[in-house]
Amino acid sequence: LRVAGSARTVLHRYYSTLQPKVRTFVDKYRQVCEPDNVVVCNGSQEEYDNLMKGLIKAGTVLPLNPSKRPGSYIAWTDPADVARAEKDTFICSKLQKDSGPTNNWCESHQKKQEMLHLLKGSMKGRTMYVVPFSM
Repeated sequence: LRVAGSARTVLHRYYSTLQPKVRTFVDKYRQVCEPDNVVVCNGSQEEYDNLMKGLIKAGTVLPLNPSKRPGSYIAWTDPADVARAEKDTFICSKLQKDSGPTNNWCESHQKKQEMLHLLKGSMKGRTMYVVPFSM
């Protein structure tokens, strides 16, 4: 399924099963992040097996000894993945008092605009996975 107005982004089969408001949300961030593919996860065994095969092929995870640890894998943190810095971590809310006394605070709308700018084009050449969940 190709998206109108986008020669690149491919939406996979479960995209059409999303509720309209969720689809609107996904479309917004698809346009901002510009992924090559969007995959809506369904939680099936087939999906899990395909993801794990891809992770193993890419060297992201390694299977452990199946006789000792069947279905188990190891993954190391990427050295380029740095821990968050406290000075760069914010609680965003309408009211500063809602952030607590020891947290950095920023008004939600302002930070959202900053984040949208940072996310622009961040997924070019990559796949965006949509993982539905219920709270």
